[in-house]
Amino acid sequence: MTPSALAAAATSALEPPALQNSPQSDALLRRFLADPRAGSQPWTTALLRQCVGEDADLLFPDGMAQVAESCFDLMDRDMLAATNSFRSRKISRRIRAAVLFRLDHAAPHRAAIRQALAVLMVPTHARALARALGRSVNAIWQAAGDTSTGFTYVTKRITLSGVYVSTLLFWLTRGGNPASVEEFLDRRLSEVGRITRLRNRLTGRIA
Repeated sequence: MTPSALAAAATSALEPPALQNSPQSDALLRRFLADPRAGSQPWTTALLRQCVGEDADLLFPDGMAQVAESCFDLMDRDMLAATNSFRSRKISRRIRAAVLFRLDHAAPHRAAIRQALAVLMVPTHARALARALGRSVNAIWQAAGDTSTGFTYVTKRITLSGVYVSTLLFWLTRGGNPASVEEFLDRRLSEVGRITRLRNRLTGRIA
């Protein structure tokens, strides 16, 4: 699946329902992500049981797609818990800080997150993929303190979907060097800024 297709998946679910979670399921997910086998082998129910216990799958009755979706939801919630650290007068800088935090925080489990995304990119899991990406984009805006509504709310999330998805894929495939991830994200944010300024000028002239 291409970055543009992933971004389309994210924007197709701008308001996905909240995912059910519990301290027990969160603890299990953290153990699973930390197990080296979760980053080196395709995700299956058998692998989940091997890594964290024979009854682990009972917490995820919808299978490995639910496990993968829950992993991204856990990343969202870890990022939101650090919202107070994203301080800047500019919302673009808070967006940058939120994206970098979630990726830096998940860096020890990058290979496992890659396996999680592989599960969600199976065509039959398209809805779970859309929900996971939609939640992540909403969470990033929430962490940045966005309070927009209406059309602005929608356009902001569509724009960020492209930035986040491309940065996520870069991080998963070539993100071993944090500086390179920062540079990639900065380029994407800069491109969005130029497009936004141009659109505002054109809109002003037309008006």
